[in-house]
Amino acid sequence: MIRNIDSPLKVAYVVSMAMGLQSFVYREVRELVSLGVMVHLFPTKAGSGPYLPDVDWPVHKPTIRSIGMAHFRIFMADSRTYLTVLFEALRRGAVIDFLLAAFVSMKVRQEGLRLIHCHFGDHKFFVGYFSGRLTGRPVSVTIHAYELYNNPNPRLFRKAIKLVKGIVTVAEYNRDILRTYGVASGKIHVVPMFADLPNVSGSGQVTEGKIRVLMVARFVEKKGHRTLLKALSRLPEEYEAWLVGSGSVDVASLADSLGVAHRVKILGRLSDADLQAAYRGATMFCLPSETTASGDREGIPVSLMEAMAYGLPVIATRHAGIPELVAEILVEEGDAEALARGIEKLGRNPTLREALGRRNREFAASRFSRENVLRLKALLEGWAT
Repeated sequence: MIRNIDSPLKVAYVVSMAMGLQSFVYREVRELVSLGVMVHLFPTKAGSGPYLPDVDWPVHKPTIRSIGMAHFRIFMADSRTYLTVLFEALRRGAVIDFLLAAFVSMKVRQEGLRLIHCHFGDHKFFVGYFSGRLTGRPVSVTIHAYELYNNPNPRLFRKAIKLVKGIVTVAEYNRDILRTYGVASGKIHVVPMFADLPNVSGSGQVTEGKIRVLMVARFVEKKGHRTLLKALSRLPEEYEAWLVGSGSVDVASLADSLGVAHRVKILGRLSDADLQAAYRGATMFCLPSETTASGDREGIPVSLMEAMAYGLPVIATRHAGIPELVAEILVEEGDAEALARGIEKLGRNPTLREALGRRNREFAASRFSRENVLRLKALLEGWAT
């Protein structure tokens, strides 16, 4: 962890904690706090998960009573601004976001927070946007991927994204997409995420004669589980797939229909310790992401970044921002035959696995270093002034 450095920055982070914090949000906040930034978390949803806030991090969870009190106080203090923002929320179909925004606004003023930063350009962003309107505080946002293609409120997103003080995104590919929304280029900053670099030895090994192809991803269409399982059906019996995640795609039925259920281990959602064990036990990592019929796609998948940090060889698709990370092995989206050939190429060649794994770990150490957190801190400080 980076040593503490004096900083006057106090920032609100509007996030989701539906299953705890996402791993990359947890790491980002942890490092910002170590740099002296006072990060106050405002979860729009809260639940349990492997990454929970440290005990000394301020977390502001709304209640019905606190939301009602916030609306009363803001209306009494400045009824004109309150009603203007309320009417906008009504027009944009964003009343729930407005309800939460009043609570965030009250706490932002009480705590003297200078900037409102939102992770993801969806409802968290809309809560932050309305909070900025109510308080006059600057708003910034980190854009990942899905919100660019499958946003829950596209009209509000198109307006709000043009009015923010600054935008962080994780891939150059996303920068180009953001420009199509009419965002000024000077507002967009590509800052790769930060990853811990674990101690590893012997990654990418074959154990007990099994070649273990690990995939860590939500069970949703754009992740490409069907393509991986089709590829597995074309491979010899010693190849097996380890699937970490949960979601709407019934991967068990899919594996059964393709005749590979006996070679597929569905591990579900894992604790951090068990996820680390899965990375360490895998022979290779596969993520055959693809564009869905609705146009949804990736940015730069976190699990891909984590697999590279563990020194695993990777096979993925030429999709969205993935080629910014992976030089080889890449195949076209949805091409199960090419994916099977790539997996078998890695499976049969331990020297290649070792070389690609080493290259991936070196790339992760450079691309996802703590320097990214320093860059983010500097941006947040500039936007807060």
